[in-house]
Amino acid sequence: MKLDGYSGFRFFQALAPQDIIAGAATTGATVDTQGYDTATIVVNVGAPTGGVLSADNRFQLMLEHYNSAGVSAWSECYPSQMLHSVVGQAGAYSALNSGIFESIASTTSYANQTYAVGYKGPHRFIRLRISEVGAPSTHSMGAIAILGKEANWPINVPVAD
Repeated sequence: MKLDGYSGFRFFQALAPQDIIAGAATTGATVDTQGYDTATIVVNVGAPTGGVLSADNRFQLMLEHYNSAGVSAWSECYPSQMLHSVVGQAGAYSALNSGIFESIASTTSYANQTYAVGYKGPHRFIRLRISEVGAPSTHSMGAIAILGKEANWPINVPVAD
């Protein structure tokens, strides 16, 4: 018998689909991980709508955490608190810092892709942050958070036939 991937997970919108433009960092919604043993952020990156991406003009996908919702003192996750298999513009994941789990630096390699990061840090709240280096092109992006292994299973009850 196969187990389903619906009943054991809770899904949240971590970043509403939008055009990410140069000029300001973008932060996603606060995700409360209390009561769950796993947390994963999945980011969908669309095609660029203009401009250029390079090592000097790129977006950086970052994971931040904190213990209180709404507090302005968010901090970046350490590499040891993130699970991913990224080799991006900044190098292998083990060399990344400041919460970065992907650098989007090429319109051909990074556009229309999905990136995921798991969180295993000690804090209750997490969020996605998209920062920029230089003046990267505009990209459409959106993200979901998937929380799992809640003590009260099933989390989602399927509709009966």
